[in-house]
Amino acid sequence: GIAPPAYMEGKDLFAPGYKPRSFVISARDRCDYSIEKIRAVRTDRFRYLRNYLTDRPWMQPQYRDLRDYTKEMKALYSQGKLNKTQARFMAARKPAEELYDHLNDPHEIDNLAGKPEFAGQLEAHRKLLASWIAETGDKGQAPESEDGLAQVYFRWHKVCANPEYEPVRKKYSAVLTEIVGAARAKADANRKRLLEERKKRRLEKKKKGGS
Repeated sequence: GIAPPAYMEGKDLFAPGYKPRSFVISARDRCDYSIEKIRAVRTDRFRYLRNYLTDRPWMQPQYRDLRDYTKEMKALYSQGKLNKTQARFMAARKPAEELYDHLNDPHEIDNLAGKPEFAGQLEAHRKLLASWIAETGDKGQAPESEDGLAQVYFRWHKVCANPEYEPVRKKYSAVLTEIVGAARAKADANRKRLLEERKKRRLEKKKKGGS
């Protein structure tokens, strides 16, 4: 085969001399209408998370709000029935950094980022992330364009709760209201026409049956 292009980062797991990576990067940005920015570094033992938008809760508005388990969790939280660990995910804000020891805490319950004895690991993982961002030019460093956010707003409009949508909302709300109104009017007209056609077919069928 041909040599892989220089821009490809993937490696052949079965190639002679293959060396496993010492860390893996993962990321979370906007999903549907919820704007987020999280980067994570996973090494052999630890996972480090950098939460850039600390003003956002973990449970931002998302499609899962329609699921029974989310409704149940929110109801239990409002009733004060969640324990400390469970209630943490309902908090209004996130810490800027998280560090978890997967050897002793595989479910990532105890955040070690503020503990002095893990300061060395925290700094080492910070440097890994900073190095990766510099080397790859992480495109998530730049905010989405107004045009991009407008497309999201046109689709989801009412549930776009993040402040980034405010300029788009002010600029396009009147246009969107007009578009939605026209679409609803057309849908109502189509529904009326279909009902009339169905009624007409039933009458014709009834006449044929009686003849």
